[in-house]
Amino acid sequence: MKVSGTYTLDATREQVWDALNNVDVLARVVPGCERLDQLSPTEFEGLVKIGIQSIRGSYSGKIRLEDVQHPSHYKLIAHGSSANAVVDGSGTVDLAEVDGGRTLLTYAGDAQIGGMLASVGQRLIEGAARQLINQSLKALDAQVALRVAAPVPAAPVAPQHAAGDVAGDVAGDVAGAAAVTDLVEPLPPAETMRRSVIVPPDEQLQPGDVVGGIIKDFVAQQPWVIALIAFVLGVLVGRGTRK
Repeated sequence: MKVSGTYTLDATREQVWDALNNVDVLARVVPGCERLDQLSPTEFEGLVKIGIQSIRGSYSGKIRLEDVQHPSHYKLIAHGSSANAVVDGSGTVDLAEVDGGRTLLTYAGDAQIGGMLASVGQRLIEGAARQLINQSLKALDAQVALRVAAPVPAAPVAPQHAAGDVAGDVAGDVAGAAAVTDLVEPLPPAETMRRSVIVPPDEQLQPGDVVGGIIKDFVAQQPWVIALIAFVLGVLVGRGTRK
């Protein structure tokens, strides 16, 4: 199964890159994500519950980032599994600056599917995957907009010292630091620190949100559908009235 596409976000490339590398943002843009753990700057694992019929189920998976080129490109390697499916895949994400301070996101991926899910049919799976990706990108756009609009907290103001107090303050700081060092073990390197995000139900990208977004996209692309539905409803109502 292969998927590819583009999406334009109303934010700078640096802002989009920061969002794509923020575990709190990622947990809220992956459809059905209930938990996301960041094992290192380039490794994630999580639990996702998908409600689309052809690929319905709870999936646990791991993602590893490679070939990271800030702020324009990375490659991802993914493995996921559920009670009736196994998915292995890889893909790339590229960010390019476009006019007006916006960012063009280009994605491409290839996945191999095993288990009972493989019997669903490639076209159905590809269609579901594209729908999920599209809704995820819309959620990413919304998350980036929230982060851009959020006020930046003011930097703390350093206390002013008289010139004669500097030497005494420095000596006290050194002594205090030495005492703390004796009591507290050094922190592990950043690469080994684990961070977990449990997404509250009201903040998850729910199946209903995904289906609703799919319907909106379909109607936007096929406006004649509204006219057809209205016509059919009119015919049915007219028949009911005559009876």
